[in-house]
Amino acid sequence: DFNKRRVTWRQIQEMLNDPFVQRNSGQRMKRLHKIGIGLVGSVPFSFQDENGLVCFFSRHNADLTLLRSSMNEGFLIGSTDLIGSQIAIRKNREACAAMRREMFIEAIKKVKRELLNNVLNNRPSFGDLATNRSTLDFLAKQRREAQDPLEQDDMATRFKKKVIKLGKKVFKRINNSRKKWKGTKLEGPPRQSFGESAFVAFGVFFTMLTVLKVANAINAADANYKFDGAWYSSTLCIIFALTPAPVGQPRQIFAAHLWNMLVGLALRQIPTSTGLEGLPTQGFMEWGSASYGLPLMWKRALAVAFGVAGQAKLGILHPPATGLSYTFVSSDKYSWGTILTVYLADVIVVAMSMIILNLSEAKQYPLYWLGLEWGDAGRFRFFGVQARGHHAPLTKSVSNKLTGRTVSMEGDDRNV
Repeated sequence: DFNKRRVTWRQIQEMLNDPFVQRNSGQRMKRLHKIGIGLVGSVPFSFQDENGLVCFFSRHNADLTLLRSSMNEGFLIGSTDLIGSQIAIRKNREACAAMRREMFIEAIKKVKRELLNNVLNNRPSFGDLATNRSTLDFLAKQRREAQDPLEQDDMATRFKKKVIKLGKKVFKRINNSRKKWKGTKLEGPPRQSFGESAFVAFGVFFTMLTVLKVANAINAADANYKFDGAWYSSTLCIIFALTPAPVGQPRQIFAAHLWNMLVGLALRQIPTSTGLEGLPTQGFMEWGSASYGLPLMWKRALAVAFGVAGQAKLGILHPPATGLSYTFVSSDKYSWGTILTVYLADVIVVAMSMIILNLSEAKQYPLYWLGLEWGDAGRFRFFGVQARGHHAPLTKSVSNKLTGRTVSMEGDDRNV
């Protein structure tokens, strides 16, 4: 919603440590940080067919209270609108100039044709043409008609122009898609040292061992609380190897697991079509002939689709959790009791990760718990809920807690 835009700031130092942030070979970000630029803010714009992002840079020792002021936020957003409008009008200005050039060239060609016809038919001299008032008026009329942009085209011509315009857009989209196949030639995430890799192996080993032990004990005690410890393999990869990644923070893990399990349980209520042998149909277009319902393949695909889309909409992306929607819709072995055991395993994983990762000087976990975004007048928002509070000044100690994630703040232009 462009009517509710805010300035989104990132700390350059933390982006340098974030494996998800791409850095080109020119090391521009590192050089900016070296000269004292500590924060970069971005504001999106959208005018007509032009979309973009304007970045504002701030020194690292700027007054953060002024940066958070609503007055500065309005100034930066207004500046973005001004820049965006200039970019949007440039395209139309160039198109208008090209149209005027084409009309002028066409007018010259038309006058030349009429002049040539008169010369071939009557063979007058150029002096006679220049002194013939009626001929000059006729040529001037031809030129004006050729340059008249208000001339109405018939329906066939308008349809033809629309088809040509649509064809150009489709061709441009396909051509741009083809160019994207080449990639952007950016660098991948940096390799970790042997010591860091050994630390990751140590943490993953003991955390996974604990989860598997708990899973075996619960599965042996009560089948109603059955769960698979292997579900946490990818989660541990993100937490220990990509620690600053937003998708590995506790909020993402707890919320994404709950969402995907609920999606799987909900879609499992849809009847599954069966074939003549009473087994669930698996084919893509195999609807079965013995009962009514959806093929199991369709239900699985829907579960994964809703699981991913819901995480994206709610801002709780945690990729490994998507497998739960597939698992829950496929088998009735997992029910409401499994939700409790999954949350127990979540607590164990997060607690052990906190203990182990924070022993390292280079790692910190978690970077945030709820990830609340501060709005105007001290209100914070999370899933559409607003609560009264007060602005906590973004001091160095608070800033350190926000490492590796996007922070929404406002600012003063004197500090940008």
